[in-house]
Amino acid sequence: MHPLLLRSLKNRLSIEIIYLNERQQCTKRKISVKKIEENHILAYCFLRRDMRKFKIQDILAAYPHHESQDMGIS
Repeated sequence: MHPLLLRSLKNRLSIEIIYLNERQQCTKRKISVKKIEENHILAYCFLRRDMRKFKIQDILAAYPHHESQDMGIS
């Protein structure tokens, strides 16, 4: 499991993930992890504005979210 998922849960941090959905399409999501299960995480998805269940095996990448990204600042 990606250590950033654990840190997001423990410290209530938003993170960015690249996720392979059921249609085999890659999507970028900003999430806040709420619960980690054996094969899934339960997280608030800012794109969908709702709680979502993500398969851990389908999370291709995870990295910290930086607030400056929201404002268009590099």
